[in-house]
Amino acid sequence: MANPTPAFSIRTSEPAWRENSDGVWTWHPEPHVNRIYEPFNDHQLRTHGAYHEAGHTIAALTAGLTVDAIHLAPSGQGDMFHSVISGTIFRWTHYVTMLAAGERAADRWLRESGLWTEERAWSVERGARTDRATAIAFAAKHGEQLTLTAHPWDGWTQICSYADGRLNTHWERVVRLADALAQNGSLDASAIQDVTELPASPEGRR
Repeated sequence: MANPTPAFSIRTSEPAWRENSDGVWTWHPEPHVNRIYEPFNDHQLRTHGAYHEAGHTIAALTAGLTVDAIHLAPSGQGDMFHSVISGTIFRWTHYVTMLAAGERAADRWLRESGLWTEERAWSVERGARTDRATAIAFAAKHGEQLTLTAHPWDGWTQICSYADGRLNTHWERVVRLADALAQNGSLDASAIQDVTELPASPEGRR
């Protein structure tokens, strides 16, 4: 199967950062909603979470990191999701690209499934707020400049372009992994390896 068309590249477009009412910056405008994930129904939210974590996982594995498990955990606000990632980080850009790959995989899924709207794209961004903050703090810790709204270089749009490239190369794996996670709710390292055909740890790639 040929790779689907990549998601829209935000780095090559005109900058469109907007400050939300609570001071958080997003590329897409803040909608009139009461909850971040209000634009999603339950099934869509679960699938979004699965693609978000599949994006993190594939970017991590292809950067030499270990993924011990990925989870979708039901909560009062819908499915919350997280990955358990460990290992040695050889380049700071690999780690922040992995962090960006979650939201970029979810955005691409929306576009390719015909579900993309500005409201849902905004939800994808807001759901990745912690990933963004972690990336900026990680870059600073390593003496690197990464400013969220800088464009097109040294900002989040540049990191997103790195993530888009990584996801495009391995998109079929992302889709398979997201489907498996949505069906099972949790995958350990062995299951991740079976689905992606990528060794779950650096030792297995030698």
